[in-house]
Amino acid sequence: ASAKAGRLVRHNPFARLGISKGPGRRHEQPPNEEQVWKLIHCANELASPSFAAWLQVAAFTGLRPGELDALRRANVDLDRARIRVVEQFNAKTRTFTPPKNGLTREAPLTEPAREAILALPDEGEFCFAPIRGTHWTASARAYHWKAVRSMAGWQGSLYLATRHFAGWYMVNVLEIPSEDVAIALGHTDGGELVRKLYGHRDQERALDRVTAAYGHREDSRLQPGTGQHSSYPHRR
Repeated sequence: ASAKAGRLVRHNPFARLGISKGPGRRHEQPPNEEQVWKLIHCANELASPSFAAWLQVAAFTGLRPGELDALRRANVDLDRARIRVVEQFNAKTRTFTPPKNGLTREAPLTEPAREAILALPDEGEFCFAPIRGTHWTASARAYHWKAVRSMAGWQGSLYLATRHFAGWYMVNVLEIPSEDVAIALGHTDGGELVRKLYGHRDQERALDRVTAAYGHREDSRLQPGTGQHSSYPHRR
C-alpha cells in the first residue's frame, strides 16, 4: 500500500497491465567449453592467477559471484570434494551476508575447481584475493573482466560465462539430470529453473543422441546366426 493524494492505495495500479517482464537470460547462449578455457587463459595473462582461478571455479561449479568472493579456505573440503557455501559478499552493502535466500548449502568441488584452488598459494583466509585487498569484489573484478573478455573475443556477461555456463555444461555435456544440477547450483525447485533457464539443449548434441539411440536399437535387432539386421515394420 502507498499514499497518493492523501488516500491509501491498497492495490498496485500497474499489476494488470500485462507488461511483459522480458525473457531474461532464458534465450542467451553461454560460451562453449573452448571459449570458457580461452577466457581463463586470457585471465592468467592479463589479470592474475587468482582471477583466472576464480573464473575456473565459477565456471565448473556454478557458484554465484558473491559466494566465490566470500569463499574462505576453511570452507573447502578437499577430502569430501565439497564446498561449504555459508556466506556471500554483498556488492550493494559491501558486507558479508548469508547466501541467497538465507540458505547455506554444500556445492560440488569438481576436478577443474579443485585444480584451480590447489594451484594458488596457500596464503590468507580467502581462496581468491587480488593484489590489493583480502578478497575479490564486484568492483575489483569489473576492470579485469572487461579486459579479459575483450582479449578472448567474447562479449557476454560474467554471469553467463560462469554460473549459466555451469548449468548448461552439466545438462548438455555431462548429461546430468536436471534435479541433480539444481542441487549443485543451490536451487530448491526440483530442477524446474534448470530446465527453463540453464537447460539449453544444444541442437547438434540432441540430434547426435537421437541418431545414436536409433543406431543402438538397430544393432540390437541383429537376427541370431545370420548377421543380418531385421527390418523395421512398415506401415501400409
